[in-house]
Amino acid sequence: MNLWALISSIILTFNLTSVPVQHLSTIELIQEDERSLAVLHDKTYPSGNLPYKKNNNSLGVNITAQAAAVMDKDSGAILWQKNADQVRSLASITKLMTALVFLENNPGWDTQVTLEKRDEANSNAPNILRGETVTIKDLFYTSLIASDNNTANALVRSTGMDRDEFVDLMNQKARNLKLDNTKFKDPTGLNQDNVSTALEILKLADTAFANQDIVEVTALKEYNFQAITGKHHRVFSTNNLLSSYLDVVAGKTGFIFESGYCLVSEIKSDNGDNIIGVVLGSSTNLDRFQDLKILSSWIIDNFVWS
Repeated sequence: MNLWALISSIILTFNLTSVPVQHLSTIELIQEDERSLAVLHDKTYPSGNLPYKKNNNSLGVNITAQAAAVMDKDSGAILWQKNADQVRSLASITKLMTALVFLENNPGWDTQVTLEKRDEANSNAPNILRGETVTIKDLFYTSLIASDNNTANALVRSTGMDRDEFVDLMNQKARNLKLDNTKFKDPTGLNQDNVSTALEILKLADTAFANQDIVEVTALKEYNFQAITGKHHRVFSTNNLLSSYLDVVAGKTGFIFESGYCLVSEIKSDNGDNIIGVVLGSSTNLDRFQDLKILSSWIIDNFVWS
């Protein structure tokens, strides 16, 4: 029996079994081409909910991304992958982990913080200037929506920890999530030694997008606020996928020269089934959004959720 026949037999067995719930932590159906399903991490779910491919002759799509993967959110099944175990810089996708650790150490949304010189990163133009005082909420929103590095550093400082202590917690959380290839050196993503894989970023995103604070923020196209010191601010999302035809639930972009253009997003199909997709190392800013649009549309068109 060839591998594809074996996979089909296993999937058919899941669909016909009388057992109402299957725990698929031990199943690994990873194949070199894009036609197979693989279980990414432990999930317990009704056996009939495992998505299956309608047309086995359709192998996928061509994208510019150097690595990519798409996961069914409910089952954890990998529906498509390309170089998904390749360790790469993840750039500002890092901020999803920063947000998770921060939320466990949040001093309070109304806490006021003044931006200082030590918060400044050698990167994009800041949205909030040194000397301005804003709330923790404004820092959190700006760091995730605009991917602002200065506000991410200020968030870390607001917890009372120094950067090394905070990054240690980020790495501890990665270990807790069994992200064996994911390592962090800084909370912004500017350090090229912040690394992960497409598969592990899906795990990270699955955890982050289960947090309503992160979902609410990363679903916004823009955010308006007034600093305590008086200046009005309007920040715009770096995730242009929010303006596409896709129903984007949440997402995060990333870019440094070493990583290329990166994007991870959760997308809802017309049938209400959610997928999480990640592209790493796309050729241009526009390509990362086009890559994930093409890939997500292909998944939604070619898979069936029973």
